[in-house]
Amino acid sequence: MYAKMFVMIAVLVAVAAPAAFAEEINPVLGKVGDFTIRETDLDRLIASQPPQAQQQLQENPELKTALLRDILLKRAIAMKARKEGYDKKPEYREQLSLLMDDYLSREYLAKVVVVDIRIPEEVMKKYYQEHEKEFFMSETVKARHIFIQLPEKATAEEKAQARAKADAALARLQKGEDFAKVAAEVSEDAESAKAGGELGSITPGKTNSAEFEKAVFTLKSGELSPVIATPFGLHIVKADEKREKRTASFDESRGYIEMTLKKEYEQKKGEEFVAKIIKESGLEIYGGKDAGSSAEPLKQPEK
Repeated sequence: MYAKMFVMIAVLVAVAAPAAFAEEINPVLGKVGDFTIRETDLDRLIASQPPQAQQQLQENPELKTALLRDILLKRAIAMKARKEGYDKKPEYREQLSLLMDDYLSREYLAKVVVVDIRIPEEVMKKYYQEHEKEFFMSETVKARHIFIQLPEKATAEEKAQARAKADAALARLQKGEDFAKVAAEVSEDAESAKAGGELGSITPGKTNSAEFEKAVFTLKSGELSPVIATPFGLHIVKADEKREKRTASFDESRGYIEMTLKKEYEQKKGEEFVAKIIKESGLEIYGGKDAGSSAEPLKQPEK
């Protein structure tokens, strides 16, 4: 009797184990009615999204949860609509058919017609040579600053106080103190002070102060400016990195060129396919010129 019981338990464990294992490696994330979404289902749906959307979803669990909720909520509403016969109504069946046609046509064009387009190296190099101006890079300075406010109508005393504060900060920097630390403690530009005074990359003509811009572009990489007076106040600037104006090399421009040409190739291939499918399918559009006149087919002109 006990032997039979042990055999029965062993059989039950053997039957239950695969299901439990499947649940462990591919857990259910949500369900509504009989509709269930497992982890692999959600991963597959995410993989069908554009690369940028995929990255955002993978990096933000809250977005994935929101997507899961949206899918289940729409399924719940659709289930109710089906239960009430909305999917059987002619006007909705027509719209569903058009939506399906739209989705299938777009997917077919993207996944079959224009998939795996490769741009030949010589074509990319020719584009680079013929569009050299596109790859010109203006002079840039990656800079940070310490800012001391100085109102336009400041009194002599206020000016003296602001200058003393700026000079003290400059003295600390000249003695070797970390710029980011001094900026965080002294700078009155609260936003940049949080980031150690970082202003990002500055290009000519992109600032609203000629005095500030002139000082920035006279600095060399790693160099510290004296105290600079502008209509906005006093600044101390450090050039973290300076890049002279130049033309980007072919290797630097390859990604941009490939993306640009790929779009052109995809458009051309798509247009060729559309012209072919119009001819093969016998697609015709009928439109009467005048009321009462006989309708004549309008066909895609042959190339």
